[in-house]
Amino acid sequence: MIKVLAIGLWVCAATLGSSWVAANLRAGESAEAPKKPDFFEGLDYRKTDSIAVPLIADNAIRGYALARFVYTIDGELAASLSVPPDPVILDEAFRAVYSVSGFDFEHPERYDLAALVASVKSAVNTRYGRDVVEDVMVDQFDFIPKSPTGPLAEVKAAQLP
Repeated sequence: MIKVLAIGLWVCAATLGSSWVAANLRAGESAEAPKKPDFFEGLDYRKTDSIAVPLIADNAIRGYALARFVYTIDGELAASLSVPPDPVILDEAFRAVYSVSGFDFEHPERYDLAALVASVKSAVNTRYGRDVVEDVMVDQFDFIPKSPTGPLAEVKAAQLP
């Protein structure tokens, strides 16, 4: 009987001891320095609305640039902003596209999109006074030439007496 009681006490002591060691090892793991987040951790990708920018040359509208952008922003920072970045990004993009000079209407595919997104990012961060937007990317950029022929021209021609 004493042997059974001694074995029971020994099993209880071994169980308590191993539980204490395991708890101390786990506590040591959580005390390590937190892992530094990588570039994409914590960033939100947001898509702006589309904008239509008239392109003017020789005192006439020659066509429209249709654009939509995607930008990355820290999710916590975005929640704390009193003014969301969408209208600021669209305003800066409109200004940048509208003020372009020397647009090649014959070859609109040669438009410098890298310079456009760099200027939009820089201008937005300057307006906020700190780095708010991490990156700006082009989701859509199209040029639609203004043409005297087209669906509206056919409607106007049909209305003439």
